Amino acid sequence: MKLNLLLASAGFVALASAITPTFAQDITLNYDKNGWEAGFEALANGASTASGIKIVPQLQTPTDRYQAFVQSSIAGGNTPPMFTWWNGKQLDSLVETGQIADLSAAWDKAIANGDFSEAEKALVSVDGVPYALPLNLARWPVLYRKDAFEKAGIAAPPQTWEEMLDAAEKLKAAGYTPFNAPNVGGWMGLIWFSELMIRTDPDAFVGLTDGSVPYNGPEVHRAFEIWVDFYERGYFTDPREQDDSRFFVNGDAAMWLIGEWAAGVVETKGLVPGEQFSAFIMPTVTPDVENSVIFEAAPIVVSKQAMEQTPELAAAVDYLMSAEAGNALGEAQGVYTGNLKAEAPNAIVAEVNAIVAAEQPRSIVRWWEAVPADLQGDLVSQMGAFMLDPTAENAEQVMNDMQTLNADYWANQ
Repeated sequence: MKLNLLLASAGFVALASAITPTFAQDITLNYDKNGWEAGFEALANGASTASGIKIVPQLQTPTDRYQAFVQSSIAGGNTPPMFTWWNGKQLDSLVETGQIADLSAAWDKAIANGDFSEAEKALVSVDGVPYALPLNLARWPVLYRKDAFEKAGIAAPPQTWEEMLDAAEKLKAAGYTPFNAPNVGGWMGLIWFSELMIRTDPDAFVGLTDGSVPYNGPEVHRAFEIWVDFYERGYFTDPREQDDSRFFVNGDAAMWLIGEWAAGVVETKGLVPGEQFSAFIMPTVTPDVENSVIFEAAPIVVSKQAMEQTPELAAAVDYLMSAEAGNALGEAQGVYTGNLKAEAPNAIVAEVNAIVAAEQPRSIVRWWEAVPADLQGDLVSQMGAFMLDPTAENAEQVMNDMQTLNADYWANQ
Protein backbone atom coordinates (compact mmCIF):
# COMPACT_ATOMS: atom_id res chain seq x y z
CA MET A 1 0.00 0.00 0.00
CA LYS A 2 1.33 3.42 -0.87
CA LEU A 3 1.21 6.32 1.56
CA ASN A 4 -1.80 8.44 0.67
CA LEU A 5 -0.36 11.92 0.26
CA LEU A 6 -2.97 14.54 1.00
CA LEU A 7 -1.29 17.35 -0.88
CA ALA A 8 -4.24 19.67 -0.65
CA SER A 9 -2.06 22.75 -0.83
CA ALA A 10 1.26 23.44 -2.46
CA GLY A 11 2.14 25.31 0.69
CA PHE A 12 2.50 22.05 2.59
CA VAL A 13 5.03 20.75 0.09
CA ALA A 14 6.94 24.00 0.11
CA LEU A 15 7.03 24.00 3.89
CA ALA A 16 8.20 20.40 4.06
CA SER A 17 10.92 20.98 1.45
CA ALA A 18 12.17 24.27 2.84
CA ILE A 19 12.68 23.21 6.45
CA THR A 20 15.56 20.99 7.44
CA PRO A 21 15.14 19.47 10.92
CA THR A 22 17.65 20.67 13.52
CA PHE A 23 17.49 17.85 16.00
CA ALA A 24 20.47 19.13 18.00
CA GLN A 25 18.20 21.92 19.17
CA ASP A 26 14.53 21.68 20.10
CA ILE A 27 12.66 18.47 19.29
CA THR A 28 9.04 19.04 18.32
CA LEU A 29 6.30 16.69 19.46
CA ASN A 30 3.56 17.33 16.90
CA TYR A 31 -0.08 16.46 17.59
CA ASP A 32 -3.59 17.26 16.38
CA LYS A 33 -5.56 16.69 19.57
CA ASN A 34 -7.26 19.97 20.38
CA GLY A 35 -7.87 20.39 24.11
CA TRP A 36 -4.91 18.17 25.07
CA GLU A 37 -2.47 21.03 25.59
CA ALA A 38 -2.00 20.42 29.32
CA GLY A 39 -1.31 16.74 28.79
CA PHE A 40 1.28 17.27 26.09
CA GLU A 41 3.01 19.93 28.15
CA ALA A 42 3.27 17.47 31.03
CA LEU A 43 4.69 14.74 28.78
CA ALA A 44 7.13 17.10 27.07
CA ASN A 45 8.40 18.47 30.37
CA GLY A 46 9.01 15.00 31.78
CA ALA A 47 10.63 13.73 28.59
CA SER A 48 12.87 16.81 28.43
CA THR A 49 14.06 16.26 31.98
CA ALA A 50 14.67 12.54 31.39
CA SER A 51 16.60 13.04 28.14
CA GLY A 52 18.39 16.34 28.65
CA ILE A 53 17.02 17.70 25.38
CA LYS A 54 14.28 20.26 24.90
CA ILE A 55 11.05 18.69 23.66
CA VAL A 56 8.40 21.18 22.54
CA PRO A 57 4.77 20.16 21.93
CA GLN A 58 3.22 21.67 18.81
CA LEU A 59 -0.53 21.54 18.12
CA GLN A 60 -1.90 21.62 14.58
CA THR A 61 -5.58 21.28 13.68
CA PRO A 62 -7.87 20.21 12.11
CA THR A 63 -6.97 16.56 11.66
CA ASP A 64 -7.01 16.54 7.86
CA ARG A 65 -4.63 19.51 7.77
CA TYR A 66 -2.39 17.81 10.31
CA GLN A 67 -2.29 14.63 8.24
CA ALA A 68 -1.41 16.62 5.13
CA PHE A 69 1.44 18.34 6.97
CA VAL A 70 2.92 15.08 8.24
CA GLN A 71 2.53 13.24 4.96
CA SER A 72 3.98 16.06 2.87
CA SER A 73 6.87 16.39 5.33
CA ILE A 74 7.62 12.69 4.90
CA ALA A 75 7.40 13.04 1.12
CA GLY A 76 9.93 15.86 1.30
CA GLY A 77 12.34 13.82 3.45
CA ASN A 78 11.75 15.99 6.51
CA THR A 79 9.81 13.67 8.78
CA PRO A 80 8.83 15.43 12.04
CA PRO A 81 10.99 14.17 14.94
CA MET A 82 8.06 12.98 17.08
CA PHE A 83 4.38 13.03 16.27
CA THR A 84 1.09 11.39 17.12
CA TRP A 85 -0.53 9.10 14.58
CA TRP A 86 -2.91 6.16 14.46
CA ASN A 87 -2.35 2.43 14.66
CA GLY A 88 -3.73 -0.33 12.45
CA LYS A 89 -3.55 0.23 8.70
CA GLN A 90 -2.62 3.88 9.28
CA LEU A 91 0.57 2.83 11.03
CA ASP A 92 1.26 0.16 8.39
CA SER A 93 1.19 2.81 5.68
CA LEU A 94 3.53 5.08 7.62
CA VAL A 95 6.07 2.32 8.28
CA GLU A 96 6.21 1.51 4.56
CA THR A 97 8.00 4.84 4.00
CA GLY A 98 11.07 3.54 5.88
CA GLN A 99 11.29 6.76 7.88
CA ILE A 100 9.85 5.56 11.21
CA ALA A 101 12.07 4.34 14.04
CA ASP A 102 11.99 0.76 15.31
CA LEU A 103 11.25 1.03 19.07
CA SER A 104 11.99 -2.61 19.97
CA ALA A 105 14.67 -1.67 22.53
CA ALA A 106 12.25 0.55 24.45
CA TRP A 107 9.51 -2.07 24.35
CA ASP A 108 11.83 -4.81 25.57
CA LYS A 109 12.68 -2.71 28.62
CA ALA A 110 9.08 -1.68 29.27
CA ILE A 111 7.79 -5.26 29.11
CA ALA A 112 10.63 -6.55 31.32
CA ASN A 113 9.77 -3.81 33.81
CA GLY A 114 6.10 -4.77 33.88
CA ASP A 115 4.91 -1.47 32.40
CA PHE A 116 3.29 -3.08 29.35
CA SER A 117 2.54 -6.54 28.00
CA GLU A 118 2.90 -8.17 24.62
CA ALA A 119 -0.78 -7.36 24.01
CA GLU A 120 -0.15 -3.62 24.10
CA LYS A 121 2.97 -4.04 22.00
CA ALA A 122 0.96 -5.82 19.31
CA LEU A 123 -1.33 -2.79 18.97
CA VAL A 124 1.55 -0.63 17.71
CA SER A 125 3.50 -3.26 15.77
CA VAL A 126 3.86 -3.95 12.06
CA ASP A 127 4.96 -7.47 11.16
CA GLY A 128 5.84 -8.03 14.81
CA VAL A 129 8.06 -4.95 15.13
CA PRO A 130 6.88 -2.07 17.39
CA TYR A 131 7.10 1.30 15.67
CA ALA A 132 5.26 3.43 18.22
CA LEU A 133 4.65 3.97 21.91
CA PRO A 134 1.17 4.25 23.44
CA LEU A 135 -0.19 7.72 24.06
CA ASN A 136 -3.71 6.60 24.83
CA LEU A 137 -5.54 3.29 25.02
CA ALA A 138 -9.24 4.05 25.10
CA ARG A 139 -12.67 2.55 24.74
CA TRP A 140 -15.62 4.52 23.30
CA PRO A 141 -18.49 4.74 25.80
CA VAL A 142 -21.32 7.25 26.15
CA LEU A 143 -20.61 10.02 28.65
CA TYR A 144 -23.75 11.31 30.36
CA ARG A 145 -24.51 14.24 32.61
CA LYS A 146 -25.96 13.15 35.93
CA ASP A 147 -27.93 16.38 36.42
CA ALA A 148 -29.69 15.92 33.09
CA PHE A 149 -30.61 12.32 33.86
CA GLU A 150 -31.89 13.32 37.27
CA LYS A 151 -33.99 16.18 35.90
CA ALA A 152 -35.44 13.90 33.22
CA GLY A 153 -36.30 11.22 35.76
CA ILE A 154 -33.85 8.62 34.44
CA ALA A 155 -32.76 6.49 37.36
CA ALA A 156 -29.90 4.59 35.72
CA PRO A 157 -28.02 4.35 32.42
CA PRO A 158 -29.96 2.41 29.76
CA GLN A 159 -29.26 -1.30 29.48
CA THR A 160 -31.35 -1.99 26.36
CA TRP A 161 -32.00 -0.13 23.10
CA GLU A 162 -35.59 0.50 24.14
CA GLU A 163 -34.41 2.02 27.41
CA MET A 164 -32.02 4.28 25.52
CA LEU A 165 -34.77 5.54 23.21
CA ASP A 166 -36.98 6.12 26.23
CA ALA A 167 -34.18 8.05 27.94
CA ALA A 168 -33.69 10.19 24.83
CA GLU A 169 -37.39 11.10 24.75
CA LYS A 170 -37.40 11.95 28.45
CA LEU A 171 -34.32 14.14 27.99
CA LYS A 172 -35.99 15.99 25.11
CA ALA A 173 -39.08 16.55 27.24
CA ALA A 174 -36.84 17.95 29.99
CA GLY A 175 -35.30 20.48 27.60
CA TYR A 176 -32.10 18.70 26.56
CA THR A 177 -30.78 17.58 23.21
CA PRO A 178 -30.07 13.90 23.89
CA PHE A 179 -26.69 13.63 22.12
CA ASN A 180 -23.78 15.96 21.50
CA ALA A 181 -22.70 15.15 17.93
CA PRO A 182 -20.43 17.74 16.28
CA ASN A 183 -18.63 17.16 12.99
CA VAL A 184 -15.29 18.79 13.80
CA GLY A 185 -11.84 18.38 12.31
CA GLY A 186 -12.69 16.33 9.27
CA TRP A 187 -13.01 13.01 11.13
CA MET A 188 -15.98 12.92 13.51
CA GLY A 189 -18.43 11.57 10.97
CA LEU A 190 -17.11 8.10 11.70
CA ILE A 191 -18.28 8.10 15.32
CA TRP A 192 -21.99 7.44 14.92
CA PHE A 193 -21.57 5.46 11.73
CA SER A 194 -19.22 3.05 13.51
CA GLU A 195 -21.36 2.82 16.63
CA LEU A 196 -24.57 2.08 14.77
CA MET A 197 -22.78 -0.57 12.73
CA ILE A 198 -21.46 -2.43 15.78
CA ARG A 199 -24.81 -2.09 17.59
CA THR A 200 -26.54 -3.80 14.64
CA ASP A 201 -23.87 -6.08 13.13
CA PRO A 202 -20.29 -5.97 14.44
CA ASP A 203 -19.10 -8.60 11.97
CA ALA A 204 -20.35 -6.46 9.09
CA PHE A 205 -18.48 -3.50 10.53
CA VAL A 206 -15.25 -5.48 10.44
CA GLY A 207 -16.10 -6.60 6.90
CA LEU A 208 -16.24 -2.96 5.79
CA THR A 209 -12.57 -2.58 6.63
CA ASP A 210 -11.36 -5.52 4.55
CA GLY A 211 -13.57 -5.09 1.49
CA SER A 212 -15.83 -8.08 2.14
CA VAL A 213 -18.91 -5.97 2.97
CA PRO A 214 -20.13 -3.17 0.67
CA TYR A 215 -20.92 0.31 1.95
CA ASN A 216 -24.32 0.24 0.23
CA GLY A 217 -25.35 -3.22 1.39
CA PRO A 218 -28.25 -4.06 3.71
CA GLU A 219 -26.09 -3.95 6.84
CA VAL A 220 -25.06 -0.35 6.18
CA HIS A 221 -28.59 0.61 5.14
CA ARG A 222 -29.81 -0.55 8.54
CA ALA A 223 -27.30 1.68 10.34
CA PHE A 224 -28.17 4.68 8.17
CA GLU A 225 -31.90 4.15 8.75
CA ILE A 226 -31.33 4.53 12.47
CA TRP A 227 -29.01 7.50 11.94
CA VAL A 228 -31.62 9.29 9.79
CA ASP A 229 -34.33 8.45 12.32
CA PHE A 230 -32.29 9.94 15.19
CA TYR A 231 -31.87 13.18 13.26
CA GLU A 232 -35.59 13.27 12.49
CA ARG A 233 -36.34 12.79 16.18
CA GLY A 234 -34.09 15.73 17.09
CA TYR A 235 -31.62 13.65 19.04
CA PHE A 236 -28.44 15.42 17.81
CA THR A 237 -26.88 18.83 18.28
CA ASP A 238 -25.90 21.04 15.34
CA PRO A 239 -23.08 19.22 13.48
CA ARG A 240 -21.59 22.56 12.41
CA GLU A 241 -20.47 23.39 15.96
CA GLN A 242 -16.68 23.71 16.01
CA ASP A 243 -16.15 23.32 19.78
CA ASP A 244 -16.60 19.58 20.09
CA SER A 245 -17.38 19.53 23.82
CA ARG A 246 -19.35 22.78 24.09
CA PHE A 247 -22.91 21.48 24.15
CA PHE A 248 -22.08 18.72 26.61
CA VAL A 249 -20.13 21.01 28.93
CA ASN A 250 -22.72 23.80 28.94
CA GLY A 251 -25.55 21.37 29.61
CA ASP A 252 -27.44 21.71 26.33
CA ALA A 253 -26.71 18.07 25.46
CA ALA A 254 -27.07 15.25 27.96
CA MET A 255 -24.93 12.52 26.38
CA TRP A 256 -21.77 12.32 24.28
CA LEU A 257 -20.61 9.22 22.40
CA ILE A 258 -16.82 9.67 22.41
CA GLY A 259 -13.54 8.09 23.47
CA GLU A 260 -13.05 7.92 27.21
CA TRP A 261 -10.10 10.29 26.74
CA ALA A 262 -12.68 13.08 26.36
CA ALA A 263 -13.37 12.84 30.09
CA GLY A 264 -10.12 14.71 30.64
CA VAL A 265 -11.12 17.42 28.18
CA VAL A 266 -14.47 17.82 29.93
CA GLU A 267 -12.75 17.91 33.32
CA THR A 268 -10.48 20.77 32.24
CA LYS A 269 -13.65 22.69 31.38
CA GLY A 270 -15.08 22.36 34.86
CA LEU A 271 -17.06 19.12 35.17
CA VAL A 272 -15.93 16.52 37.71
CA PRO A 273 -15.74 12.92 36.39
CA GLY A 274 -17.80 10.49 38.43
CA GLU A 275 -19.62 13.30 40.23
CA GLN A 276 -21.15 15.41 37.47
CA PHE A 277 -20.86 12.96 34.59
CA SER A 278 -20.43 9.21 34.22
CA ALA A 279 -20.31 6.64 31.42
CA PHE A 280 -22.05 3.60 29.98
CA ILE A 281 -21.55 1.40 26.93
CA MET A 282 -24.32 1.80 24.37
CA PRO A 283 -26.62 -1.23 24.25
CA THR A 284 -27.18 -3.29 21.10
CA VAL A 285 -30.25 -2.64 18.94
CA THR A 286 -31.48 -6.19 19.51
CA PRO A 287 -30.49 -8.68 22.24
CA ASP A 288 -29.09 -11.20 19.75
CA VAL A 289 -26.33 -8.81 18.60
CA GLU A 290 -22.94 -9.43 20.22
CA ASN A 291 -22.03 -6.83 22.85
CA SER A 292 -19.03 -4.87 21.55
CA VAL A 293 -17.04 -1.71 22.18
CA ILE A 294 -14.87 0.39 19.90
CA PHE A 295 -11.23 0.33 21.00
CA GLU A 296 -8.71 3.02 20.09
CA ALA A 297 -4.94 2.90 20.49
CA ALA A 298 -3.38 6.28 19.79
CA PRO A 299 0.41 6.11 19.38
CA ILE A 300 3.40 8.44 19.22
CA VAL A 301 5.99 7.65 16.55
CA VAL A 302 9.58 8.84 16.24
CA SER A 303 11.40 9.46 12.99
CA LYS A 304 14.32 7.18 12.21
CA GLN A 305 16.42 10.21 11.30
CA ALA A 306 15.71 11.90 14.63
CA MET A 307 16.73 8.80 16.60
CA GLU A 308 19.96 8.50 14.62
CA GLN A 309 20.90 12.18 14.91
CA THR A 310 19.77 12.62 18.53
CA PRO A 311 20.49 9.44 20.53
CA GLU A 312 19.17 11.15 23.68
CA LEU A 313 15.69 10.64 22.26
CA ALA A 314 15.89 7.03 23.44
CA ALA A 315 15.72 8.26 27.03
CA ALA A 316 12.71 10.40 26.15
CA VAL A 317 10.96 7.36 24.68
CA ASP A 318 11.74 5.32 27.79
CA TYR A 319 10.22 8.06 29.94
CA LEU A 320 7.08 8.32 27.81
CA MET A 321 6.50 4.59 28.35
CA SER A 322 6.92 4.81 32.11
CA ALA A 323 4.28 4.78 34.83
CA GLU A 324 5.53 8.24 35.80
CA ALA A 325 4.58 9.57 32.37
CA GLY A 326 1.29 7.71 32.50
CA ASN A 327 0.41 9.31 35.82
CA ALA A 328 1.55 12.75 34.63
CA LEU A 329 -0.67 12.55 31.57
CA GLY A 330 -3.53 11.20 33.65
CA GLU A 331 -3.27 14.00 36.19
CA ALA A 332 -2.95 16.76 33.59
CA GLN A 333 -5.36 15.45 30.97
CA GLY A 334 -7.36 12.54 32.34
CA VAL A 335 -5.97 10.27 29.62
CA TYR A 336 -4.80 6.68 30.14
CA THR A 337 -1.65 5.50 28.36
CA GLY A 338 -2.32 1.85 29.14
CA ASN A 339 0.73 1.54 31.39
CA LEU A 340 -0.06 -1.39 33.69
CA LYS A 341 1.52 0.32 36.71
CA ALA A 342 -0.14 3.69 36.16
CA GLU A 343 -3.29 4.69 38.02
CA ALA A 344 -6.66 5.11 36.32
CA PRO A 345 -6.61 8.86 35.60
CA ASN A 346 -10.20 9.56 36.54
CA ALA A 347 -13.49 8.01 37.57
CA ILE A 348 -14.65 7.57 33.96
CA VAL A 349 -11.73 5.32 33.01
CA ALA A 350 -12.23 3.40 36.26
CA GLU A 351 -15.95 3.00 35.50
CA VAL A 352 -15.30 1.76 31.96
CA ASN A 353 -12.66 -0.62 33.30
CA ALA A 354 -15.27 -2.05 35.67
CA ILE A 355 -17.93 -2.32 32.94
CA VAL A 356 -15.54 -4.07 30.57
CA ALA A 357 -14.41 -6.44 33.32
CA ALA A 358 -18.01 -7.32 34.18
CA GLU A 359 -19.53 -7.50 30.67
CA GLN A 360 -16.44 -8.54 28.70
CA PRO A 361 -17.57 -6.96 25.42
CA ARG A 362 -15.80 -7.74 22.17
CA SER A 363 -13.10 -5.14 21.46
CA ILE A 364 -13.29 -3.79 17.91
CA VAL A 365 -10.56 -1.66 16.35
CA ARG A 366 -11.87 1.81 15.55
CA TRP A 367 -12.83 2.43 11.91
CA TRP A 368 -10.21 5.20 11.51
CA GLU A 369 -7.38 2.80 12.26
CA ALA A 370 -8.89 -0.27 10.60
CA VAL A 371 -9.79 1.13 7.19
CA PRO A 372 -7.09 1.31 4.47
CA ALA A 373 -5.29 4.65 4.52
CA ASP A 374 -6.08 5.35 0.86
CA LEU A 375 -9.82 5.21 1.63
CA GLN A 376 -9.87 6.96 4.98
CA GLY A 377 -10.19 10.61 4.01
CA ASP A 378 -12.68 10.21 1.18
CA LEU A 379 -15.00 7.90 3.10
CA VAL A 380 -15.09 9.95 6.30
CA SER A 381 -15.80 13.06 4.21
CA GLN A 382 -18.89 11.30 2.89
CA MET A 383 -20.02 10.52 6.45
CA GLY A 384 -19.55 14.17 7.36
CA ALA A 385 -21.53 15.21 4.30
CA PHE A 386 -24.43 13.08 5.54
CA MET A 387 -24.35 14.81 8.94
CA LEU A 388 -24.75 18.19 7.25
CA ASP A 389 -27.78 16.93 5.27
CA PRO A 390 -29.14 13.96 7.24
CA THR A 391 -32.00 12.96 4.96
CA ALA A 392 -32.88 9.52 3.68
CA GLU A 393 -32.21 10.69 0.11
CA ASN A 394 -28.74 11.96 0.97
CA ALA A 395 -28.01 8.82 2.99
CA GLU A 396 -28.68 6.74 -0.13
CA GLN A 397 -26.36 8.94 -2.18
CA VAL A 398 -23.64 8.81 0.47
CA MET A 399 -23.78 5.01 0.73
CA ASN A 400 -23.52 4.63 -3.04
CA ASP A 401 -20.66 7.13 -3.25
CA MET A 402 -18.79 5.36 -0.45
CA GLN A 403 -19.19 2.02 -2.16
CA THR A 404 -17.92 3.41 -5.47
CA LEU A 405 -14.76 4.56 -3.72
CA ASN A 406 -14.51 1.31 -1.79
CA ALA A 407 -14.97 -0.92 -4.83
CA ASP A 408 -12.42 1.03 -6.88
CA TYR A 409 -9.84 0.67 -4.12
CA TRP A 410 -10.22 -3.08 -3.62
CA ALA A 411 -10.34 -3.76 -7.34
CA ASN A 412 -6.80 -2.41 -7.61
CA GLN A 413 -5.34 -4.43 -4.73
